[in-house]
Amino acid sequence: MPNVLRNIGNWTGLDFLAPNGRLIWFGLITFAMIGLAAKRMRAPKLDRETTWAEAMGGAVYVFALFLLMYAVIPHEFITVSDKYWGLSTNRYLIKSTTQIPFNHAWNWPFSIDLQHGLRDPLVVLIYIAFFGANIAMFVMWQKRSTASEAAEREPVAVGRSRFGRPLKAKA
Repeated sequence: MPNVLRNIGNWTGLDFLAPNGRLIWFGLITFAMIGLAAKRMRAPKLDRETTWAEAMGGAVYVFALFLLMYAVIPHEFITVSDKYWGLSTNRYLIKSTTQIPFNHAWNWPFSIDLQHGLRDPLVVLIYIAFFGANIAMFVMWQKRSTASEAAEREPVAVGRSRFGRPLKAKA
């Protein structure tokens, strides 16, 4: 997918959009697809059986969403963090030659670079967040009510007298 946000930074002053453009676009597409699925979950189940075409369409939709959540978004995050944010192995959070705070006689016994100490845990958090959303959406999809159950929950309209008071419902 081409980065269509490349030239926007020149005339808007938003220079961060150019390197992050693909991550932004794929993030928007992913969350739009999640929003459409959440909107579809609010509708009750149909009382008829699912057709083959509906099942295949849903399977393709879920596969595309999985592809975005578990492949494209983490890959684009890793690419942006390596190339543009500078989270690489030659920059450090903690370096073994740095003195330990409040104990200047000793140095840290290990080094933690930005790639392994910051970028990789953030990628793991992306996977965990999408996996949690995935499980939650599967559970909500399975627990949605049918059309007849939803109709039973709606209140029955009761007539009103000529004075505006509700009439008693017939038992």
